[in-house]
Amino acid sequence: MNKFLFFLLLITWFSRAQEGDTSPYQFTDVVKVKSSLTAKQLYANAKIWFTDTYKDAREVILLDDPENYILLGRGVMRYSSKIFVGGTGREGWIMYDIKIMCKDGRYKYDFTNFVHTGKVYNLGLITNEKYLSTFTGIAAGGEKYKTRVTDELREFIRIDIEPLIERLEEYMNKSLPTQEDW
Repeated sequence: MNKFLFFLLLITWFSRAQEGDTSPYQFTDVVKVKSSLTAKQLYANAKIWFTDTYKDAREVILLDDPENYILLGRGVMRYSSKIFVGGTGREGWIMYDIKIMCKDGRYKYDFTNFVHTGKVYNLGLITNEKYLSTFTGIAAGGEKYKTRVTDELREFIRIDIEPLIERLEEYMNKSLPTQEDW
């Protein structure tokens, strides 16, 4: 009986350890723009945004589909932790996917699949869990520490991505210059 209770307690403990949604952390929205903007114009605006936002858009854009008005890219941001314990080992990069799909009068953006690669510790895919499931072993620390680090990662990403989204919205609302606008 004691073994059964211990086993039941162990299962309960493990199931509570990973509270939350395991889906990838993401920013996504469908944005309506001036109805006069066609999918082709929005697609051109998205390409201009990629070119002006990233050092080398050719390195960032992975898929350029002018027939379906879809752009898919992969960005990267440098990550530096402000949490002292283990912070140096987590310093590194966060890669992410960008997808922009255009239709007449609207477009959809997805910033998703944020993957952390550190100098020593790779935390992998950033999810919506209370804390990342990649925190394992003795160096992972307690639940409070893991939650704090996960929250810091999400906040770091949010601070970096929100200005990109605002800038994208500015670019997408512009009409392309015509020969008369010169």
